[in-house]
Amino acid sequence: MQIFASFVLIIKDGMVCATTREDGRIGLPGGKCEPYEFPYQTAIREAAEEGWLIDRDEIGVPLLVQLVEGRPVAWFLFKSDVRVTKLKDHQESTRGINPILVPLEEFRTSGFGNDIALDLAIPLLQWWK
Repeated sequence: MQIFASFVLIIKDGMVCATTREDGRIGLPGGKCEPYEFPYQTAIREAAEEGWLIDRDEIGVPLLVQLVEGRPVAWFLFKSDVRVTKLKDHQESTRGINPILVPLEEFRTSGFGNDIALDLAIPLLQWWK
């Protein structure tokens, strides 16, 4: 199966490393896969483009592959102790996409199927300690 897009989910201290979108909604960092990339590489690249730099030594695990508008989309989960840096200058800032930390419940209700990701991620993170 060819993955169309990949997204990153990082929960730190009850907050989600998220992004604001052009329309004001909150989502996860991520985007379309390039033909030469594995979905995991896409997730890391897109996170950096949207303002979240994940340390290269960090390991994420596949959380979910779901169909979004008929296209397969992958979500990757990173442990809550991941080394991540919020970037002030990043590629997508000109499009109104910026990194923000969002409380879990606010993120859950912000759209983009975020509730599904959290319902899967939270029990997994508790187990993964």
